[in-house]
Amino acid sequence: MTDYVHLFNLTGRAAVVTGASGGIGKAIALALAAHGANVLAAGRNPEKTKQAAAEVAASGRRAVPFILEITSRKSAEEMAAAATAEFGRIDILVNSAGMNIRNEILSIGDADWDAVLTTNLKGVLYCCQAVGKRMIERSYGKIINISSISSFLGHPARGAYAASKGGLIQLTRVMATEWAPHHIMVNAISPAAVDTPFIDGLKKDRYRLDRELERIPMARIATPEDVAGAAVFLASGASDFITGQNLFIDGGRTVD
Repeated sequence: MTDYVHLFNLTGRAAVVTGASGGIGKAIALALAAHGANVLAAGRNPEKTKQAAAEVAASGRRAVPFILEITSRKSAEEMAAAATAEFGRIDILVNSAGMNIRNEILSIGDADWDAVLTTNLKGVLYCCQAVGKRMIERSYGKIINISSISSFLGHPARGAYAASKGGLIQLTRVMATEWAPHHIMVNAISPAAVDTPFIDGLKKDRYRLDRELERIPMARIATPEDVAGAAVFLASGASDFITGQNLFIDGGRTVD
């Protein structure tokens, strides 16, 4: 008989969360811990990363802070090695680290383009390669890539960001097909605007904010916890037959 009560139980699972120093990544790290997972919290800011790991530990789970340089293949490999050394394995990888530089298409320079694509796309590749090979050895894993509704919608002044997030969806699909025989499920989450420092510019511009809210049927900005709940689902046994999918967390923004 199926044990439905424990479908979302992550007790004993080992998770790696990038971008865990704040915002969406931190909320996901804490949510996974609340459901039983031990967490390596990876981030670029040492103080905030250590604080995130301390909050995970305060929930009674094992926690490790790791200062990650997302654009470095070596750093990604060291992160995977640290998690394996601490927990003995990696069951869950959440790629939440990301950045945006707003530019209209004719104004995008090489430096801005490369910075966004390297962080949002190549950095995810590095982390997936480092962790994925370890998951393949164990024939199990859950990988969750945090994308954006910009992977689907043509928001102005987000050419580099949209390209990186659209590419991330395709990378997710390819990994899902390649790694399905190893019982590794790879999915993406695409939120609309989430109430984090990442959208401070939007929140300060009343006109832009009102226009965005008008396009969201639920008429509010998402919270980090809205995204964290979806991540728990995709990390848990409740999603064991789901792979290669992109879950919009957008209050209906992409429905019309």
